[in-house]
Amino acid sequence: MKHVRRALARVLGRRPAAVTGPHRIYVRRTPAGAVLDVEHYLVAVLTSLADDPELLDLLMEIAEDRGAGRQYDGHEPERLLVERLASQLGYELPLYGDAVAALADRLRAVAPVARIPQPRAEGGAAA
Repeated sequence: MKHVRRALARVLGRRPAAVTGPHRIYVRRTPAGAVLDVEHYLVAVLTSLADDPELLDLLMEIAEDRGAGRQYDGHEPERLLVERLASQLGYELPLYGDAVAALADRLRAVAPVARIPQPRAEGGAAA
């Protein structure tokens, strides 16, 4: 039920995109800051995976390595595969022209009014 409420709120309550292209980016205020909604970019990535047999094979190889029942020896072979897949898919969202300022303006608009204290790192001294 929680997922349904979130999906409805996202669809019905979605403000205009802060960035419209090449991938739409939405910004939503949260109590502690903001959330960047990059659903359209994620859909493009998933579509790329599904459409490219080479990328899909690489993803399956990562899954097999992660599922292998071996003791951890300090070596993570799937990590190199993940880096390779990320570099082939791309991990940057380009912003063109006025989109840079539009995203900055939208982020400023949803910035929290009051600073919410973050938990200190264990053993950290009080500031």
